[in-house]
Amino acid sequence: FLLRRQRQMCIRDRLLAVGLSVGAIASLAACKDKNEGSTNTSKITINFGGSTSVEKIAKALTASFATECPRFEAVHNHTGSGDAYKRTQGGEKAGANKLDIGFLSRELKADTEQASAGTSGLICKDGIVAVVNNTNSISNLTKEQLKNIYANETTTWQTYGSQLNTNVTRYSRDTTSGTRDGFFTTIGYKDAVSNDTKIPGATIVSSNGDMIAKIKADNNGIGYISLASLSDSGLKGLSYEGIAPTEAGVVDGTYKLQRNFNYISRAESDCTADEWNMIQCFLAYMDSKEGLAIIKSKDGILTKNVNDAKSWSEIRDANETFKALCQK
Repeated sequence: FLLRRQRQMCIRDRLLAVGLSVGAIASLAACKDKNEGSTNTSKITINFGGSTSVEKIAKALTASFATECPRFEAVHNHTGSGDAYKRTQGGEKAGANKLDIGFLSRELKADTEQASAGTSGLICKDGIVAVVNNTNSISNLTKEQLKNIYANETTTWQTYGSQLNTNVTRYSRDTTSGTRDGFFTTIGYKDAVSNDTKIPGATIVSSNGDMIAKIKADNNGIGYISLASLSDSGLKGLSYEGIAPTEAGVVDGTYKLQRNFNYISRAESDCTADEWNMIQCFLAYMDSKEGLAIIKSKDGILTKNVNDAKSWSEIRDANETFKALCQK
């Protein structure tokens, strides 16, 4: 009896020990799972669009920011400045093409594009350049000459001193374009900003890149593009009122054919908490030393000194939300 009793107690003790071990392992596993779950690594997708003139800058910024913030993911769909407000805070903000951040190469319209407080601002400045094919000898056009060309009041290049004795073929951006708005407003032909009948016979193109391709293929063509796109375009940029299109001319105001590059984001009430925080995080990066350097490298004309800006690490580490979002 005593021997059997001892055997039973040994078996009980062994089972108890095994039970404790299993429980300890389960407990450790639970703690591990809980700790691992405390760091969210899921991607937060931010949709970018609007101005095609700002697209080069926007894509460079998002590519760089993605290396700093692993949860950030960018999707780009640039279709013109007119869609920036419409798809962030306007009539299409809940549609299939909605944007989280839109870019404009013009100002928001005071009567129809009223942004919520704290959701819009300036990125940098840019010039607009009248461009022709490199085979054209013309080098300068005045405000009045550009207006006459687009109003179709004069039809031959020879009238303006070119070696070409051919008709001018005119190209223009569509009515949603901020570049079109800035160009026609500046040359004193505001009636043509949103009315194609004011530029009879002109070929309408959909983007900065499309404009460049059309002029490169047409010896008689004239169009207008962003100064930020000129260096890589393969086109001849014309002086305006005798002043060459340069960054220095835009900064000091001597080159008058210029405009602002702006942004607008969704309102906080239309975002999830993660989306809103990531939007704020990206906008802060855009204004950092690294972000400003990227804007400048892509031919954006800065209104502030890069050296005076804070580094991204300083901005991030001073904000607990940004630190948590961009934890590597």
